[in-house]
Amino acid sequence: MKKIRFTIFFCVIFLAANAQEKLGLPPTENVVNSASTPQINVRSWQIDERYGIADTCSVDTVITSFQDNVPVHNYSIANSWNGNLGSPLQSKIFFDRTSKTNFIFSNPYDAYTVNASDVRFFNTKTPYALLTYRTALPKFEEEDYFRAIFSMNINKYLNVGGLVNFIYGRGQLQNQTSRMTNGGFFASYSGKRYAFNAVFMVNDFRNFENGGILDTAQLSDKTKTFNTLDIKLNNAISYYRSYIYFYNHKYSLGSYKERKLANDSVVLDFVPVTSFIHTIKFEDAQKKYVDMNDKKTQEFYSNNYYSDNIDETKINTRDSTKFMSLKNTFAVTLEEKFNRILKFGLAAFVEHEFIYRTVSSDWLRFVSYYENNISVGGMLSKNEGKTIKYNASGQVVVVGRCIGDFDVKGNLLTTFRVLKDTLSLSAGVFFGANTQDYLMENYYSNHFNWNNNFDKTLNLKIKARISLQKTGISIGFNMANITNFVYFDENAMPAQHNGNVQVMAFDATANLKFWKFHWDNKLVYQISSNREVLPLPDFAVYTNLYFKTKIFKVLLVQLGMSCRYNTAYYAPRYMPATGQFYLQNEEKIGNYPQMNVYLNLHLKRARIYVQYSHWNKDVFGGKKYFLMPDYPMNPGTFQIGVSWAFYN
Repeated sequence: MKKIRFTIFFCVIFLAANAQEKLGLPPTENVVNSASTPQINVRSWQIDERYGIADTCSVDTVITSFQDNVPVHNYSIANSWNGNLGSPLQSKIFFDRTSKTNFIFSNPYDAYTVNASDVRFFNTKTPYALLTYRTALPKFEEEDYFRAIFSMNINKYLNVGGLVNFIYGRGQLQNQTSRMTNGGFFASYSGKRYAFNAVFMVNDFRNFENGGILDTAQLSDKTKTFNTLDIKLNNAISYYRSYIYFYNHKYSLGSYKERKLANDSVVLDFVPVTSFIHTIKFEDAQKKYVDMNDKKTQEFYSNNYYSDNIDETKINTRDSTKFMSLKNTFAVTLEEKFNRILKFGLAAFVEHEFIYRTVSSDWLRFVSYYENNISVGGMLSKNEGKTIKYNASGQVVVVGRCIGDFDVKGNLLTTFRVLKDTLSLSAGVFFGANTQDYLMENYYSNHFNWNNNFDKTLNLKIKARISLQKTGISIGFNMANITNFVYFDENAMPAQHNGNVQVMAFDATANLKFWKFHWDNKLVYQISSNREVLPLPDFAVYTNLYFKTKIFKVLLVQLGMSCRYNTAYYAPRYMPATGQFYLQNEEKIGNYPQMNVYLNLHLKRARIYVQYSHWNKDVFGGKKYFLMPDYPMNPGTFQIGVSWAFYN
């Protein structure tokens, strides 16, 4: 089956790459009296999945704070998780939370999964490769993270590449091991008339579930070491895997226009008028949960959770949920470069999505559900120019289970010079209604069973940001008003709040510098109008104080200390059987700083770091250091990492 998937993927790529010649299209670029012009070695971009619009992004060559360039810290400055890379997580910052797919069981892995919109496409003059390896000690409890990216151009227009991420965290607690593998292939063709972006990606996770430590008082018990703390579950494992196939291509109508260069040579540029776009995306995902039907499992699920259907004669219980989505989108655009009078671009689309879900367990053999939805919508945008850029878009579901769902959104960006700096102002608004995911209303398993009939959720979100690029200061504001908010209650069951919940957040980023001393800060202050259904910490901060200099004019050195902190609040618990985070009002988590000391070195294309994480564990004697209820932070660990880029 895997061989078939790979064969189909590569056949599609190379057939599409040759489409231009087969359709008898004119060459993408005709040069008259051409002269060579300088080009960068590596260009990188990400795309919008519906229209295939490219958004330029930087190549991963970050030097400063390289030790923090891991999925968890890139996702948010404050997270609820078990402390082991590859484990499910939820951001403590409301506006950092994401839902990459319509499958609720994928959301806890959003920090790690690679979707089509996460893939970085490349165009290179020479093959480009980036290898990164990180590990953490002590031995037999280490946490390994390997990442590799490779990209090369077959010709001027066609690029192919591959990506591999591998995490193997043995865990410092019992039964805490996590293993994550994701990766695949991507390709892009950037002709003038015909272009495509293609992705085949696999995400595969396996997490042992220990349910947290049995008694938090154990942390003060000096007769116990961290890896001998008693845990709630001995034999439980969660699995999640997904296959993603994505292909976006477009054909543009237009004409050629002469452009005179500085050396008096002339280039014929292709100016697109109208583009016809087709996007197909297929996602195949599955979530499994298995546990041993032993005494600990029965105690863990006995009182508060659905367990009446467990057959005590069985050795273990097994739940499985599958999700498949096939989405086809057809769009037409009027290109902005051609629309000189109105000076904006227009787009319209129609989209069909077929969804198939199945739920199976030991006592319920098989339940399946089919769903079809047809959406229509459009976009008005202005991306050319330097002063003002904007876009406004909307869509509505006209056929299917989600009929009546809609969203409208708009974004505005303006930049201008202020003294010697560049000031940028951005703002955005979103308003929409959505039907609840089928699995939030209907789910059956060995430990949980629910049937709900929830109303549509209404969302209004407003955001604004002001940034000074050179100074390194950015201030942002986010506001959300949610009607009929859906959450997981104290029994880890879905529930709906019949009313409004408001969230406001202010954030600031300040990267300060004095001589060779740097102080980078990111602060978030957020307010929830209803902490009983949406608890959030009031304040979270990431701060990083370091000294940076060059030695012998070639070796860049960064020596510093970083800290993460959030105020105490009733942080949600984690439910292993469903992988979801649910309410609790018994224990506050937070009001504890996690501090790290590190040394970063950068020599040419090599980046190296050493770090001692959570060095302050014993400094605040007896303090409870938890990431979420029952899950303590890992004690002090020694971490090292190296990254090497190859591109000529």
